[in-house]
Amino acid sequence: MKAIKSLLVFILLIVAGLANAQFTDRYWAFGDSAGIDFKNTFNPQAANSILRVRGTCASICDSAGELLFYTGSPNWIEWLNPAGLVKFGTVVSKNHQTMQNGDTLIGGLWYQEMAIVPYPGNSNLFYVFCAGVTTYKGLFYSTIDLNYNGGLGKVIQKNVQLRNDTLVDCIAVVRHGNGRDWWVLVRTWKNVPTNDITAYLITPTGVTAMPTQYIGANVNLASFYRMKFNTDGSHLYNACQVGAVERYDFDRCTGILSNRVVYSAPGGSINGYWDFEISHDETKLYTVRNMQGPLQNKTYLNQFDLDPSTFYSSSNQLADYIFPEQGGAIKMGPDGKIYFTLGYLDSDTCYDYLNCYGSTSITNTTLSVINQPDSTYPACDFQPYGFYLGGHKSYYGLPNNPNYELSNWVGSPCDTLTVGLPNIDGRRNELKLYYSSEMRTVFINAEKLSGRNAYVQFYTSSGQLLEKLSEPINAGYFTYSSSFASQPDGVYIIRLITEKEVLTGKFVKR
Repeated sequence: MKAIKSLLVFILLIVAGLANAQFTDRYWAFGDSAGIDFKNTFNPQAANSILRVRGTCASICDSAGELLFYTGSPNWIEWLNPAGLVKFGTVVSKNHQTMQNGDTLIGGLWYQEMAIVPYPGNSNLFYVFCAGVTTYKGLFYSTIDLNYNGGLGKVIQKNVQLRNDTLVDCIAVVRHGNGRDWWVLVRTWKNVPTNDITAYLITPTGVTAMPTQYIGANVNLASFYRMKFNTDGSHLYNACQVGAVERYDFDRCTGILSNRVVYSAPGGSINGYWDFEISHDETKLYTVRNMQGPLQNKTYLNQFDLDPSTFYSSSNQLADYIFPEQGGAIKMGPDGKIYFTLGYLDSDTCYDYLNCYGSTSITNTTLSVINQPDSTYPACDFQPYGFYLGGHKSYYGLPNNPNYELSNWVGSPCDTLTVGLPNIDGRRNELKLYYSSEMRTVFINAEKLSGRNAYVQFYTSSGQLLEKLSEPINAGYFTYSSSFASQPDGVYIIRLITEKEVLTGKFVKR
């Protein structure tokens, strides 16, 4: 009876949310050309994509559930190239083709390093954020404009770098309490214990870093740290591979974390949690634990009660797997069910089925499903290999999509657009340069430009003019990338000249 009531409540929330939402999470693109169409949440259907990704992917739909675009890392075309593995991200239009200027986004073969965030106040603009975990360091964003190419879109800003330190493989996103703006949360990954979390406020004026918060357990080498919000965005949960599971209150008005609750303390080994998901009623936690060391090659899928005093004693094991089956992502779908994916590989050195493993199996052509996640096992109705992907293959990743249908925080200090917003403008008229040593390419971005045409000049530090070009400016945005593979290491200067302004910046090639 409890399960039926929970399902009815969730269905009513879905219907209400879809009626008011501007964007939704109704089409998943992931794995090896796999997808799920949730437009009919009562009967989701296997779909397709052009992705070839072991992990990182994200997607977004309009209010009717129609796909707008999706993204993933690496660039799907490079999977088809047996000469080597290229670690780029890509943006894909709704007709499953690479979007204009949608190649060579920052990406590094991780799992939850990318996320799509609507641009507040403009229904045709979107950010794609990417966390640099290993190959690329820092937090980056690119901007997509769907006004171009008949709604298929164009990347109008690419690889704008917000910071240059190494981040954990996870970006957590939640809507601001005012219902318009967004929060993007990241944390650092270092070889020394850290417990810092930084929230970025996304408003119509741009992206602004809020003061870094130091909260929770200090964790060392936790590259697979996961951060996820509960359904209403009031709590942020953390879990990582050294065994820590924590919860914090999250103020959607201020971005402040508080009131730490510890379910599991870090144990020091790397046999902890690879991924997790929270039930809709926030009474259950589902974890994926990939074991290493003496117990290596083993995956456990467990359910826990979200009560600190009974967390360990309440554990129920739903399933276990032996390599080459290995646990991947676990995520709640738009239908209120929780989906779980398994990778099927006998080596961690080859990442795509096409070039490494041509065979298919029930493992990589299905997702497992928890149909009643609010209920205690076995009433949660876990169905292993329960959703057939129509011949496409799963991998370790599922889309890192936020709850796009979350509304404003009614009754809060910021439930209107005129209260609780800092007076900031993150979109300064400046030249933003990022040089990628892996791509040997410099990415040039600028916005809020007054002119209509840009003249770009490249100089050495001694003043020698290397190149000049002319490019149009679209709606105040300018983006361009240029290979510096043939140039020696050193300092280079770039000038962007329009009819209204002159911007200058420099970068170091090393």
